[in-house]
Amino acid sequence: MSSPTKQGIALDLKRVTAEVAARHGMLVRPDDPAMLLVTMNEVVLQQLAGDIEARAVETAERLVSLLRLTQVEALKGIETEARKAGIAVREEIQKDIDRGHLHARELIVELNRTYSRSAMRRWVAFGVVVAGGLLVLGIGLGFVLSRILK
Repeated sequence: MSSPTKQGIALDLKRVTAEVAARHGMLVRPDDPAMLLVTMNEVVLQQLAGDIEARAVETAERLVSLLRLTQVEALKGIETEARKAGIAVREEIQKDIDRGHLHARELIVELNRTYSRSAMRRWVAFGVVVAGGLLVLGIGLGFVLSRILK
């Protein structure tokens, strides 16, 4: 980690002496004991700035870590809920399919009943017609034979 002075935030002693002269009307030279206090303040401020920067970086890293953890937990929750929803949809679809099969079976049974009734009626009608035809044929044949054999 670099200190603030290495990043270009250095104390400009000439500017400090010019500011003191402008505000207070006193000339402070670089070898003046007051400049010792200015340098000491600069060093303390640089250390504090470095500590603040380190804490800020540490806090940012913890926040990023917490955000990632929260994201993972949220994704797990979403995955669980999506899985539950998928299972529920699958169960409903299966119920609909089962109801459709049951309805189709009922329709087939009803269709078979209807078809077997109509088929039976057709066969009964066919049998009555054939029986009637055989009866008429037998009677007709009886008349014909009775005339021939008389």
